Amino acid sequence: MVARGQFYAGSQLLMPLVSVVGLPLDQLNFLVCQCAALALAIPFRKVLSPSTTKPSVRLIVELVAGLALALFCFGYQVWYLIVQSTISYFVMMFGSPQWSHKVVFVFCIIYLSVAHIYRQIYDYGGYTLDITGPMMIQTQKLTSLAFALADGHKDQSKLTPDQRSQAIRSVPNVLSFYSFMFYFHGIMCGPLSFYSDYMSFIDGSYLHTPPPQVCNFENVSAVLIKKLITAAVSGILMVVLPPLLCPPESLLSQEFYEKSFLEKNLYILVCMTCARYKYYFAWILGEAINVAAGFGFNGYDENGKAKWDLVDNVNVWVVEFGDSLKVNIDGWNQKTLVWLRRVVYDRAPKYQTFAVFAISAIWHGFYPGYYLTFGSAALFTVAARLVRRRVRPFFQTSDNMKKLYDVGTFVFTRLVNAYITFNFLTLEFIPSLSIYLSLYCWLHLLGIAVVVYFTFISPSKPSGRPPVKQD
Repeated sequence: MVARGQFYAGSQLLMPLVSVVGLPLDQLNFLVCQCAALALAIPFRKVLSPSTTKPSVRLIVELVAGLALALFCFGYQVWYLIVQSTISYFVMMFGSPQWSHKVVFVFCIIYLSVAHIYRQIYDYGGYTLDITGPMMIQTQKLTSLAFALADGHKDQSKLTPDQRSQAIRSVPNVLSFYSFMFYFHGIMCGPLSFYSDYMSFIDGSYLHTPPPQVCNFENVSAVLIKKLITAAVSGILMVVLPPLLCPPESLLSQEFYEKSFLEKNLYILVCMTCARYKYYFAWILGEAINVAAGFGFNGYDENGKAKWDLVDNVNVWVVEFGDSLKVNIDGWNQKTLVWLRRVVYDRAPKYQTFAVFAISAIWHGFYPGYYLTFGSAALFTVAARLVRRRVRPFFQTSDNMKKLYDVGTFVFTRLVNAYITFNFLTLEFIPSLSIYLSLYCWLHLLGIAVVVYFTFISPSKPSGRPPVKQD
């Protein structure tokens, strides 16, 4: 049993350096493991490339190195990953393709939920790195693999093109399976990858993609350097900006409540902008390590340049400057969005949007703030679709009107993004509700008004105007 204050189970080897570098031990271990993964990734790509090395050797190196990093950073908690993956593997191996994917999905969500609750009891409100992070990604891997196996036994004509491309006809062998679960350049914080993409990387079949007549495949170094620089800048901003501009705990201070309505909205906007840099740092560093290992090739662009964005998880420009809520959401945690689409949205018979946000909330954990965020996101997603369908056509009459609409949607996207995500900082229901009440719940009321008006009061489309295709 873990006692309060003793939640971290990782190695204590670097404890003497904690006071020197000024980082908690869990964060220091994470950073060291990611640096070790980066150092291993480059020779893995160059020395153990698929053109010169057997797939089995690459699989073994991936598995052994990944387990070593996980043991160093998470200690005995690695067993939680082994148990979850092994039980799921047996279900896929011996269960019927007609129902095994459903069992795996339910089991993995319940297993992850228990881990979230366990963490919430013994590290309530804390940010200590533990195995729930890798478990969240492993849950995605296991469920997506189970659904891909189910699709492999269905009538292929009834599948979508994406489902056909991901479908798997047989259960992976033990080595391939555990290597996919624990590969070293994704074990710490992802990003998520899918089994067919991973095996294509392992066996080198991605190299068989026909290049254009003029191509530049070896631009991986430039991509790697760009990602490392972006991650480094994000890491610096992550450390410097929040204490300087708006510490997260200040949202709960009396000083915040004494601000004017406009100042509160702007303060939350700045606060959430600063808070995103820790995610940019972790995700883009993870992307860089995958690219360094050679994992991420995604064909060629129109200029013949190789694209290394297969495992990209965030588009900073889109998140910060997107002019619609959909575009904004699509740029954030992109691999999780793909997972939600493949295992939830495309499978749910109805209420797909609400099903996606419900599963997303459960996947994150059980702090009330998560449910306030994703419940609000569902509301504003529906409202944004209605506005785009019903209001946007009136602004397409001239360039100036189009620009006016774009500016308006950009401003509202920024405000809504901050308004619904600050709950990830407050976490608890009462503090979040207090902030919303201090803001008069104005965006919630506006979103509800939009849905009610365009759904019940004026449900018909504007006459004489062609419907505008949604993004």
